[in-house]
Parts: sequence; structure tokens; C-alpha cells
Amino acid sequence: MLRRRLAFALLLAASAQAGAGTLVKAYNSYRGPPYIDGKGGLAPALVRYLNHKLDGRYTLQLVSLQRRQLNQLMEAAGGFDGVALFLSPAFIGDVPRKRFHWSPAFLDDSNAIVSRIDNPVRYEGPASLVGLRFAGIAGNRYPGIDEYVGKSLARSNAADAMSNLRKLVAGQADFTVMPLSSFRYLRRQMDREKLPLGQLHVGDKPFSQFGRHFVLARDAGELAIELDRIAAAMPCDREWRRIALRYHFTVADAAVCR
Repeated sequence: MLRRRLAFALLLAASAQAGAGTLVKAYNSYRGPPYIDGKGGLAPALVRYLNHKLDGRYTLQLVSLQRRQLNQLMEAAGGFDGVALFLSPAFIGDVPRKRFHWSPAFLDDSNAIVSRIDNPVRYEGPASLVGLRFAGIAGNRYPGIDEYVGKSLARSNAADAMSNLRKLVAGQADFTVMPLSSFRYLRRQMDREKLPLGQLHVGDKPFSQFGRHFVLARDAGELAIELDRIAAAMPCDREWRRIALRYHFTVADAAVCR
């Protein structure tokens, strides 16, 4: 009887393991809203969505970490194991897309220059930033800005975009660069903290425009194929469109999806 029970328990464990699929770590390097917001946010919503679409073939496990930690994992000599969320090639210096496998973009976004209304920054090239104090996020790359840090531009770092908005309001920085989607979402938090939104100026035109992708090792195989398939369909998927709109992202025009 004991042997039968043990065999049955082992069979159940094996079945559960098979049903859960291969466990894959999904790395998110955006640790503030809208990506992580209390116990929720876009990052956990995305992982739940993907696990539903993967239907047990793989199970993604969300891991949130600093961008510099993610950079180290992706550049490790042993290769990158897992999937990075929300990235764009310029963010990690892979514009040619030769170091990693990039899925189709599943979100469109843009970076805006945010400054103070009493000293608005109107970007017309590097010369318009001379002598200014830039508030960035630790570990993030900013093409078009990084090249001038320490020369004609001073940079300070914070953990997230909201911290940089606080710096602007306090007069501790002259401008920051942040996703327009994040700025729209953070308006609510600024209201809660009674930070004067009217003191901030958002640039008239985007500093940069980009897509957000899943990033895997070039030899990721079947997982890359699965995520490519899902990502390609996401812009017109009703469930994903509802999630994206909830977190103040723009979505493709409905007419495009007919």
C-alpha cells in the first residue's frame, strides 16, 4: 500500500510539473509605475497575459530588478537565460539586432523631454542641452544625451521616473527624459502627492520613438518562436488592448485591426 501511495504521489508530481511547462524567468527592469504599482502594474499583467497565451507550454515567472543588473545578466559570458520585457534595441546597444533575438514590437511608445515650465527645454539638438542638469534612471542608456554627460551636461540618477519628476519640481534638475506613457500614468500619483503638475513642461515633439519588445538569447529556439507569434498578434488582440489602455499606452487604430 505504501509503495502504491508513493508511486501515485510521484505520478502526480510529474504530471503537475509537465502541466506547468518549462519555467522561464521574465525580467522587468522598470520598477516604478505603471510597470510595478503596489501589488499590480503592467509587468505582472503582461506576464499573466503571456502565460495564458502560452497555455502551459512555458510558464513565465516575473523578476523585477535594476537595469544595471539586467545588463549584467544579458552580457554574462555564459549567455542570457530568460526573456527581458519592454526593451528596445537602443536601450541596450543592440540597434543592429545581432546580439539578441528581438520579437516583433508589442507596444509603441515615445520618450518625451520633461522640464520646468519656468525654464522649458525645447530640444533642437545637443546644443540646446549645454549647461543643463539631466535626471536619468540608474543603468539606463540615453542615446543623444549620454555622449555629452561630463562634457556639456551633468547627469544624476534615480531609481525610477517618479523620483525624477520630484527632482524637477524641487529644482534639483533641469530636465528628464521619460516615456510619455509613464508621464500620463504618473499624473495620478502627482495628484496624490500634491506635486504641482502645472510646473512641468512636456516637449512638443518626441525626443525619440520606439517599440517595446521581448528579448531573448539568439538560440532561444521554440520559446522565441512562441513569443514572436504572440507579440505579432498583440497590437490587435482585444484582451491586450484593454490592458495597454488601462496603463495609458496608445494602441493601434481599430480600423487597422479589422
